[in-house]
Amino acid sequence: QHQGAPVMAETIIKIDLNKSAYENDKIHNRWHPDIPLVATVKPGDDFIVECYDWTGGQIKNDDSADDVRDVDLSQVHFLSGPIGVEGAEPGDQDPKK
Repeated sequence: QHQGAPVMAETIIKIDLNKSAYENDKIHNRWHPDIPLVATVKPGDDFIVECYDWTGGQIKNDDSADDVRDVDLSQVHFLSGPIGVEGAEPGDQDPKK
């Protein structure tokens, strides 16, 4: 890489829309303190997190309303993470907010 070239941010959570969200060990469906971290970043790091839509990929990009009508509401609320920040403690806030 030459000097001044942009550095691509690392994708720390990747998804595959051809697979069920349940097959991805970096996806969960609730916030709970017992869910282990799936990645850790340093303060100031740039990174990419890929996410499923709220249905876990049940709604396809196929111009059909059937996907919305047929959503299985027992399988919703998919979340990427959790991601830890080195040195952060419970209750810390992002100063940029």
